[in-house]
Amino acid sequence: MLNRSLTLTDLTLFGVASIMGSGGFNLIGSGIRNGGSWWPLALAMSSTLLMGSAWTYSSAYARFKSNTSESDMIRSVLGVGAEEAGAIAILIYNIVSMIVIMVICSQLILPNGSWLSQTALTVGLLATMTGLALLGIDVNKSIIGTSTWGLIGVLLIACGFSMWTGPVTLPTTIPAKSFVRSLWMFFFVLIGFDALMKFAQEANEPTDIPTSFYLSNAISIGLTCGVAAAVASWVRLTPGTEDMALESLFAVFMGSWTRGPFTALVIAFMLLTTFVVFLATSRYLFGLGEKGGVLAPFAGITDEKVPWVAILSIFGIGAGVAAINHVNTLVMISDFGFSIIGGLVAAAACVADWRDGLVGSALIDGGVAAGFVAMMMSALV
Repeated sequence: MLNRSLTLTDLTLFGVASIMGSGGFNLIGSGIRNGGSWWPLALAMSSTLLMGSAWTYSSAYARFKSNTSESDMIRSVLGVGAEEAGAIAILIYNIVSMIVIMVICSQLILPNGSWLSQTALTVGLLATMTGLALLGIDVNKSIIGTSTWGLIGVLLIACGFSMWTGPVTLPTTIPAKSFVRSLWMFFFVLIGFDALMKFAQEANEPTDIPTSFYLSNAISIGLTCGVAAAVASWVRLTPGTEDMALESLFAVFMGSWTRGPFTALVIAFMLLTTFVVFLATSRYLFGLGEKGGVLAPFAGITDEKVPWVAILSIFGIGAGVAAINHVNTLVMISDFGFSIIGGLVAAAACVADWRDGLVGSALIDGGVAAGFVAMMMSALV
């Protein structure tokens, strides 16, 4: 058992950090450019699907109240085979989503660097996170909480720039292929609330876990809408500058001198908040180890109750994934992995709620499962 020291505020900050830090600074511009005038629809569809997913995760947590509740839900309805497939999808999604942000940071720091130098930097950043993770949850929550308040402050300022924007008008046709890319980019920006499930053993009050799902999603969606509206109105996005949209936005209002310092600030925020994903993944792997069997070694903890085996294992796997060093490929792998696990959890929750006579909840679960299937099918466009 790990230390219970996380409050609802801590959990909500963890959730916002996991969501906004893993794409909110660098992929909003890509979502807008690819969606054209239809980007609000792509953002709305992603937001709706992830709020629905929060409902299905809450249903899973209500039944099992563990840091592997999504896997437990899948096993209880769909069997052991589906649980194992889901566990693999969860690990792939979490590790890849973490590495993609570190790859972006490495490419920002070494824009003209070779594959070897950028990959080595990514692995170095991952090693730093590993060292911080081994310090324990009390130190970790202090680092994450402080950085997340700063992140929210910066994004609120960016949202304020949208006050000078005009109304959004939509054309009559949707550019199919680029709209799908926009949808997947916004989807990646808003993924992350599920990380909170992995801290079930460290929450002061178990009921805070599902509440933090909705709070962190709502705050992140609001921030994303405001930032996207400001960027769409004030920044000229091109394939080479779309990942620097926030830097360009602040440069418009505060001067070009802000670009360098703001880029450094963005890199710091992305790394600090991606740290939440690192911690969450190690907690999930620890939870799998607690179930025993061949994964039992992952349940090893230090005297300070830090899951050191799981932490070092995440470092090893992540270092291998870092060799891909291609942002778009990593984003698609991550999104597809979450679509698989999100769909499995929603389908299992639908069956479980229907069996329990919760017809309304089952219909929501079924709609969410269909939404994730549609997301995966859209990848074929």
